[in-house]
Amino acid sequence: MSLFPVPAPDQIGEPFWAAVAERRLTVQRCPACREWTWQPKPVCPACGSPDLTWEAVSGRATVCSWTTPRPPVLPAFESLVPFVVLLVELDEGVRMVGQLVGDAGDLLRTDGTDVTFSIGTRVTLRWRDQDGQWLPSWAVDR
Repeated sequence: MSLFPVPAPDQIGEPFWAAVAERRLTVQRCPACREWTWQPKPVCPACGSPDLTWEAVSGRATVCSWTTPRPPVLPAFESLVPFVVLLVELDEGVRMVGQLVGDAGDLLRTDGTDVTFSIGTRVTLRWRDQDGQWLPSWAVDR
């Protein structure tokens, strides 16, 4: 089976991926104005502070949107479709993208018609192993 490409962290996002390697989900937060920041940035987009820190988040979220890639897709994804990509909003207010997985973190090969979820469905963080790289993914709450 083909695998998805493994992320290549840059200097700004490296602390996120270091936490992910330990199966911890962290997001930047500004100590000055307390705003959360996602995607990783060198300065706070709200107040301009260069002192962003990384804080743990709950991993609890709500589905905002989703899509299902279908053929034709990039060759790296041919053996994996269909699967569901979710846009979720964490309870902390940050939106992230991840794949729909089962409770054990296994990628669900589905077009979404056999899984009950919709906008507003509650999901929980699960960790999916992608060729030795842990990836934050989401499972529907039961």
